[in-house]
Amino acid sequence: VHNILAKRRFTPKGLIFPISATMLRKIKEYDETLELFSEPLLPLLDFALDSDGRMEVKNETLLHYKYIDMTAIAERLFGFIQDTIENELVSELEFILDYDKAKLTIREIVDMPDQLIDLFIRLCIENNGRLSKNKRKTKFEQLTNKEVAQMEECVRNAFNRTATDA
Repeated sequence: VHNILAKRRFTPKGLIFPISATMLRKIKEYDETLELFSEPLLPLLDFALDSDGRMEVKNETLLHYKYIDMTAIAERLFGFIQDTIENELVSELEFILDYDKAKLTIREIVDMPDQLIDLFIRLCIENNGRLSKNKRKTKFEQLTNKEVAQMEECVRNAFNRTATDA
């Protein structure tokens, strides 16, 4: 699906459209969509597995694949695309904006390489807005307690989280 959307220039070059996240979130609907094609076809096929576990088709199948009505599948795909635009993209954009806000406010507190700021933000997000004592000791020992507290607050404020004990 990603390849087709990219070739059709559905999205700007280099942008990965997160339709897989939608399909994963709606896995039952995705499976039902695949079955719209495969279920009616199975009774028409004569096949067996050979000794190596490969499928061997024993009857002529070209006509079953030559003129397929993909209307229902295309409609489902459109639904996944619409859901991705309305939900996944919005969530991802909100995350990027929150992330940028956290990074900008952290830069006002300390002068650190981007890589360390990114690590700090990620670790705080994974730990409900706080840096764990272990990560504090092993990754950010150069920071003061006050700086860490202020940076944690930046992350919580940016992502609208409340502090929990680490």
